Amino acid sequence: MERFAIRPEICFGPGALGALARLAGKRVLLVTDGFLASSGLAAKATEHLTGPVEVFDQVEPDPSLRLVAQGVAALENFGPDVVVAFGGGSPMDCAKAMCYFSKGRPPLWCIPTTAGTGSEVTSFAVLTDTEKGVKYPLVEEELLPETAILDPSLLEGVPPKVTADTGMDVLTHAAEAYVAKGCSPFSDALAEKAFALAYARLPAAFAGDLGAKGDMLLASCLSGMAFNAAGLGACHAMAHALGGRFHLPHGRLNAILLPAVVLHNARDRRPAVRYGALAKACGLSGTPRALSAALVRLRASLGIPDRLPVPPEELRAAMEDLTAAALADGCMAANPLPLSAEEVRDLLSGAGGLGGRT
Repeated sequence: MERFAIRPEICFGPGALGALARLAGKRVLLVTDGFLASSGLAAKATEHLTGPVEVFDQVEPDPSLRLVAQGVAALENFGPDVVVAFGGGSPMDCAKAMCYFSKGRPPLWCIPTTAGTGSEVTSFAVLTDTEKGVKYPLVEEELLPETAILDPSLLEGVPPKVTADTGMDVLTHAAEAYVAKGCSPFSDALAEKAFALAYARLPAAFAGDLGAKGDMLLASCLSGMAFNAAGLGACHAMAHALGGRFHLPHGRLNAILLPAVVLHNARDRRPAVRYGALAKACGLSGTPRALSAALVRLRASLGIPDRLPVPPEELRAAMEDLTAAALADGCMAANPLPLSAEEVRDLLSGAGGLGGRT
């Protein structure tokens, strides 16, 4: 027997922020970052709230364990009825951990302002141990939000570089979920739709088209539901290791790694057939090589480099730690075939321009 469940409730489309009216009179803790709080964008959410509102705006990229502890203290001091996460993956992951580690575990609503992580519909939260330079994916069903609000108007001011990085994260989520060990007919449907939609609409979103940005928001949510059910894989495991060490944008790391990971996994017949199906869904020749080449072309068109922006000597010095962290990462277990330490080093070396797979 297999199992598939759909949570949370999703409110989407123009005017979706109006769903916040259901929180009328409730004590709300809004978790966001300093930029969104000071830019006025967060006010688009708070204007719908009529009860006491407190804002925790200390979130930084790659939320740390120390930050989560500060957030838990703020949460327990205010005593909210509901926590609302407003922002990209970092505010949502931080808010998930704050709720999870607090005494009362208040319900969580998520409002993404970027189209990439899909965190608004997943039981994942990625936290960083800054002292060790390691990212830890926390996976617990209790992390699932109660409600997700997808309002495309919130993406209007997202700059092209962020759209590119987060958009490639969407494609990576969908591609890895489609071949992951835990995939099912349900996650397949979500992953295939998400991949084809993101592949078709990311260039226009990058150019600033708001309708395309809205489609990317939907693709991000669909891919989040897919990988939450199926798992991810080697690309995310290595991206977590690299991000924890060098603090580079997660989506950009995935964009650099994914084409080579596709070719590596395609040595096995099952993922090779599935990658071919994704390629066909995008109007490409139905082969893993065609898919990998298309990802390389898309990456270049978005201005994303094809190599890690890390000095070669630093990458070499970190290689053993990076390899160990990637192999220990929870996402690696869902990869369609096991990777040896040598194979991980080979892929990381290729991504860094040190030789190996490209």
